[in-house]
Amino acid sequence: MLKPFDESVTERFNEWLMNKAVAGTLFTRAQLAWLNFMLDHIATSLTVEPDDFEYAPFSQRGGLGKAHQLFGTRLPDRLDEINTTLAA
Repeated sequence: MLKPFDESVTERFNEWLMNKAVAGTLFTRAQLAWLNFMLDHIATSLTVEPDDFEYAPFSQRGGLGKAHQLFGTRLPDRLDEINTTLAA
């Protein structure tokens, strides 16, 4: 049975978060909020890239600078991982 893409993306996102928690990776509330913005973006645009942080809703919350502040040097890895996992 076919499902809307956004539903599939949400399911994969929740599974990814659970797998991260089992592996010992926990996210702060602020990081989770940004991950949810990324989820929403992927559900409509298929991927999220650093350039996307120049646009709403990311830009309204500090843009790429804020993303770097929240995720540090792991931001590129998180973007690769979330793009690969959610848009699969």
